[in-house]
Amino acid sequence: MSRFVAFLLLFACLLFSFALEAQEVPLESCRQLPIVKVKVAKRKFQFLLDTGAATTLLNQKSFSSPDSTEIMMESWNGPATASAREVILHDFTIGEHSLLNLKLLAVDLTPLERSCQKRVDGVLGADLIAKMGLTIDLKNHVAKFDQSAASPESQFSQLERGQAACVDAFNRSDERTFEQCLHPDMVLFTSKGDFHGRPAVMKHFKETFFGQDPPAQVSLTPLGRHAIGPVIWIEYEISMTTCGQTEKTRGTALFQKTGERWLMSNMNYSVTMAK
Repeated sequence: MSRFVAFLLLFACLLFSFALEAQEVPLESCRQLPIVKVKVAKRKFQFLLDTGAATTLLNQKSFSSPDSTEIMMESWNGPATASAREVILHDFTIGEHSLLNLKLLAVDLTPLERSCQKRVDGVLGADLIAKMGLTIDLKNHVAKFDQSAASPESQFSQLERGQAACVDAFNRSDERTFEQCLHPDMVLFTSKGDFHGRPAVMKHFKETFFGQDPPAQVSLTPLGRHAIGPVIWIEYEISMTTCGQTEKTRGTALFQKTGERWLMSNMNYSVTMAK
């Protein structure tokens, strides 16, 4: 069996296993209404889930902005003027699902907090519930995600941010930092051999690239990206300079979402040209 075929079989098995497992997020309650934990800029918040609310709202006390505008809002007794702030959230995460650059309104939710008798940082309305592919299971007190509804662009953005730091660590021969970019069960296929497990892969990198003078330099150019659930498959071109010689490499890499990080779990490449 060729290495590329083995890679494709591994990728298919991973996709099948993830397709069978819908991610679940535990829910708390506010007078029988569900509350879900949210992360914004690495800070933790709690939002009331309300499928009856058309749009998502933020609590002014939890999200501040220097700009404030007067808007007309519908209430139970008709249109009313209310003070609201427009806030941009650069990242909004529930479980392992993220949305980027959301523009939302922040209003006074004090009456809602009094009713709940706990802090309420916002109301997650039908707009974002649908966008995130979220299903509310009140019986089991969990929210379930439709893996097919996850935003690929937000996943790619998260991966790119993390991999930029990993490439920088590689170019500085920072072995300790780069090692944390690899999945414990990492598998590497190269023309010099196959390496299974993070220790074996790191040993290969140490012997082949790290500690050189001048340091080995690598740059990655994605040629194609595919996201399915907590898995991203990248087809790439990589330029690697060692000992004054630059090699152009093409291959594939598989990344798995582990906690809040994307870790490389499989890599396959072959040298195509040198100059």
